[in-house]
Amino acid sequence: MAILYFIREPQSLHECVSLISWVQFVMGCSGFFQRAGRFVSNKWTRLYSLSFVSLIIYGLSATIYDLLQNEVLLERVLQVDKLVLCIMAMELLLSTLVFLITVISLHSWSQRYVAIYQQLAEIDRRLIGEFGARMNYGKVVRKHIVVLFTVAVLYLGAVNMGLTRLADGHHLEIVVPAALCYIVITGGPHLTGFVHMSLAELLGIRFRLLQQILQPQRLQKPQLENGLRSLIDTVKQLHYLVMEINEVYNVTVWSAMVHDFALSTTELYIIFGRSSDSSSSSAIGDGSYGESPEGGEAMGVMLMAFLSICMLVPFYKMLIGPVYCSNSIEEGRKCLHLLEQLDNWFPGSPGIKELVESIMRWRLQFKINFTSGRSTVYDKTLITEYTSIVCNYLLVLISFAMTQQLGEQVEQQKVALQDWIGI
Repeated sequence: MAILYFIREPQSLHECVSLISWVQFVMGCSGFFQRAGRFVSNKWTRLYSLSFVSLIIYGLSATIYDLLQNEVLLERVLQVDKLVLCIMAMELLLSTLVFLITVISLHSWSQRYVAIYQQLAEIDRRLIGEFGARMNYGKVVRKHIVVLFTVAVLYLGAVNMGLTRLADGHHLEIVVPAALCYIVITGGPHLTGFVHMSLAELLGIRFRLLQQILQPQRLQKPQLENGLRSLIDTVKQLHYLVMEINEVYNVTVWSAMVHDFALSTTELYIIFGRSSDSSSSSAIGDGSYGESPEGGEAMGVMLMAFLSICMLVPFYKMLIGPVYCSNSIEEGRKCLHLLEQLDNWFPGSPGIKELVESIMRWRLQFKINFTSGRSTVYDKTLITEYTSIVCNYLLVLISFAMTQQLGEQVEQQKVALQDWIGI
């Protein structure tokens, strides 16, 4: 990864977020991209996004139709365990619905979305011009490259290899396009979740920078009161940006959470609920294309590996996203606490005392947090709730599967007993 340090250092916020904005635009999840230090958003960018989304959904539908028309692939699909088959159908429908919700929501808020980046860029210019701050944009860009490249390689490899292995290398003209369409449909909301985390991280970085500026030894200079007013306005503006991000991402983050919950629960069920089943090959196939039992077992291992890799992305979002949001809000509270100490650092100044009283009234009026939907606070407590709910539903699914297997065994014993007594 040493090559990352030879990448040209970004000189502005626009260049810093250029990569993720371009990827998000290419995948159809936003109607704008960054070019020449500004964001381009017009009817042609929106037309491209909507056309691309329509093409992807049509492509997935067409490949599924071709799969159902192919007798060999259809026979192989029907050999999948019925519960697993229902899970696969639910995942296709739910992921497509979440993709559409993400596209429609972000396009409807595209102007406010662009305004968030523009306000962040204006705050950066103010911090650099008035307080001599240094913005380490290169570190953020390198992190974006590492995360996107790693996830892309793992996700592309897992989906394509899993579906190709499931089809035993046959009919790749159907399987590969289906895999690519599925990657775009699920990757768009996943990428949007990463962008949401990135925005929270950008706010947290600026809050920490303001904490360094809001130190008594750095505030001893002429025009103190005017400088403090500027700092207070910046802190408020960053908190208002949290509210703007919530408005833009409320529906998107909530729908992604529902999808991640359903995907994690069902995939964990398949992994843990089926891994103990000695006839694991029955969840994939019964040895078509001349497979031996060892081949079926190998395919079972392949399925487990495929699901484990696919689970990394939703787990990363659900476990890391709330941490970034909580840290950002906590850094903002530290800034407000420092502002409330100003009258202690500079006693006898009526102007500063008035500023402190103003910021304290503002803090009581606005209780700002990252949210998902309209009421769910998106913070670290969500990780515990999410883990608890996933484990509970996983136990329910495994209990259901065990009950189903027990019923099948009872029926088999009845048939065997009837054959033995000659009925």
